Amino acid sequence: MKVWRTAFFMLLALNVLAIIGIVILINTPASGHSAYEPEARPPVEGNSLIVRTTKTDFEGIANTYIQQAMDDQPIPLQLSVNSDVSLSTQIDVFSMTLPILMKFDPFVQEDGNLLLEQKSVEVGMLDIPPESALKLLRDSVDLPEFMEVTPKEETVLLRLTEIPLEDGITVEAESFNLEEDDIRLKVTVQP
Repeated sequence: MKVWRTAFFMLLALNVLAIIGIVILINTPASGHSAYEPEARPPVEGNSLIVRTTKTDFEGIANTYIQQAMDDQPIPLQLSVNSDVSLSTQIDVFSMTLPILMKFDPFVQEDGNLLLEQKSVEVGMLDIPPESALKLLRDSVDLPEFMEVTPKEETVLLRLTEIPLEDGITVEAESFNLEEDDIRLKVTVQP
């Protein structure tokens, strides 16, 4: 009887250590990531025009560029724009597929990029802190270079100015008003 009791407590201790290890790994920041500060950069030279678009059109354009940048990725990443900006994906953990839905408030930055501040997260039926969900997303999915996830600040930065477009074309966000379905982008064609 004593052997079974000892084996039980050893197995229990091993399980507790494994859970603690997973929690530590999820909450440990990855090296090389820092908080975003808008860059003070000179205005892009060239001919510019302001394009007014809707939530549906912006969503379609954004998902096209995300899919092109993640062409060889098996993990789907979908951006949707409604009353907020949402990112949805799924991650395999312990042979289970967890759907992740993160909702953000968008803010246009001085440098023309779009900062998404997280307001809620849903990971299946689990109650996971937003910082941990963003860290899980950042570490599990090979995101496009123009998407920067900062779990500590609970933000995702869409570097619109770094989206690979045709030579000499750049895009910057001018305004992002979801209530009035009015999104304005500045498109510049360099000579």
